[in-house]
Amino acid sequence: MPGYDTPLENNVCASALCLRWPNDRLSDQRLPQDIYTRWYATGSSYRSLDTLAGAPNRIFQKWLQHPAYDEYWQSLTPTPAEFSHINIPVLTTTGYYDGAQIGAIQYLKLHYKYDRNANHYLVIGPYDHFGAQRNPAPDLMGYKIDPVAIFNLEDLAYQWFDYTLKNGKKPEILKDRINYEVMDANEWRHASSLAGLSNQTLTFYLSDRVVGANQLLSPQRPRQTRVLEQTVDFKDRQSQNNLFMSTIINDSLGVTNALVFVTEPFAEPFIINGSFSGQLTAAINKRDMDVSIAFYELMPEGKYFFLTRYLGRASYARDKTQRHLLEPGKREIIPLGDIRMVSKKVSKGSRLVIALHVNKNPFEVINYGSGKNVYDETIKDADESLKIKWYNRSYIKVPISK
Repeated sequence: MPGYDTPLENNVCASALCLRWPNDRLSDQRLPQDIYTRWYATGSSYRSLDTLAGAPNRIFQKWLQHPAYDEYWQSLTPTPAEFSHINIPVLTTTGYYDGAQIGAIQYLKLHYKYDRNANHYLVIGPYDHFGAQRNPAPDLMGYKIDPVAIFNLEDLAYQWFDYTLKNGKKPEILKDRINYEVMDANEWRHASSLAGLSNQTLTFYLSDRVVGANQLLSPQRPRQTRVLEQTVDFKDRQSQNNLFMSTIINDSLGVTNALVFVTEPFAEPFIINGSFSGQLTAAINKRDMDVSIAFYELMPEGKYFFLTRYLGRASYARDKTQRHLLEPGKREIIPLGDIRMVSKKVSKGSRLVIALHVNKNPFEVINYGSGKNVYDETIKDADESLKIKWYNRSYIKVPISK
């Protein structure tokens, strides 16, 4: 969904999408492989990235003129009136680890918002971008997906066309509008709406109480206000703050400089069904920041199962279409934006873990917090480190079914 999840995700630009997508196949192959690490090391502006790569690109520069989800991006998506007139059957397939999932589900939401009688189905499971379109591999990022999830989605597309265009048999998997596979349960489930995926919500607060080397993710609303402090030195290019995970099951978190919060072990199993939500309360000494949160299940045997990740710009958290800079030193409420849906059976004795960061890595734009256009900021805007006070009123909501 242009500007909504690609090349921006919650208003944060991912380099591989912003720089590579506007290039044709030939010039894309000629882009230097080390372009992102070189850009990170030099500390030059994000706007200079195409010139630094030796491939100046007018579309890349055009995209950078639109950091908000404004009329430019909105014009590439159907209007409410157009959605209300989409009366053909629609099948959406996506995955829990699909970079395009946010846009895919947003199209579904908008279709039903503007046409309550829309004939729109969703099939979602443990797939990445290409697995959700074709034939998913049994091994996804080191995770062996459930046997019932291994089927050819390209074949499903042909079955769908036979059903809708030739009065053929309805595909067996489409038992309701929302059809999803529960990871580690080896089971497909079905719901009439996204809201019907869960029947309970767990709320956890970012506590200052220490649990081992981490902090407690507490189910109790705090009675007294406490803060946890975090500092990000954007001048330091020897380290990175990066919560992107390339594997699903890990022996350790593998993250540095993050604040890590963990729940107590769960007394009974349940299923995470849907999208995490919540809000952060913070005060910073600058005017903006890009927040990153990774969500994990810490399984009883000690392995970390990567569930999903949030990435978003604080100044657009309330409104993707209009930037509202933070006031230095003022306590601000930052609602969490779009987070990918996931369905996963959580075992008895497991814990929920989140890692909280402010983004700083070569693969996404760096928001130095000066309040200027982020694409024009350079390492010269990093004279003062970003200092954050996270308040214990910050919380995460987990949609579950039991």
